Amino acid sequence: MKKIIAALCLSVVLFSCTDKKKQETDLFTEVIKVHDRVMEKENLIMINKMQLDTLIKANQSPEVTAVAAQHTAALDSADTRMENWMHSFDAENKGKSHDEIMTYLAAEKKKIDAIDSSFNVVVAKAAKFIKQNKAK
Repeated sequence: MKKIIAALCLSVVLFSCTDKKKQETDLFTEVIKVHDRVMEKENLIMINKMQLDTLIKANQSPEVTAVAAQHTAALDSADTRMENWMHSFDAENKGKSHDEIMTYLAAEKKKIDAIDSSFNVVVAKAAKFIKQNKAK
């Protein structure tokens, strides 16, 4: 009987460890999915920056030039935030407890979600501005 109880306790411990590891892996996967989605938008930032640069060079209007420069700065800022996040992200989490890992990954998910939202906003605003001023 004692062997059965010991085996049951051991299996509970092993399954709970596996469950914690799965939670960590699942949250890490969510963070990386958002990261990958943001990285796909990097190309849109570069395209918008080139189009804004073309508008600045071709346009004689100081107002259009000033707004185009603001959009370029916003795109650069969003891009820099992403680069900074990537450089500071610790994918290994060595020596941390399950709770520390989960807290860290949850915080990083919030950060990368905010960066994703920022990318969406600045890319959409720049694209709208480019579309409105391309023919002028």
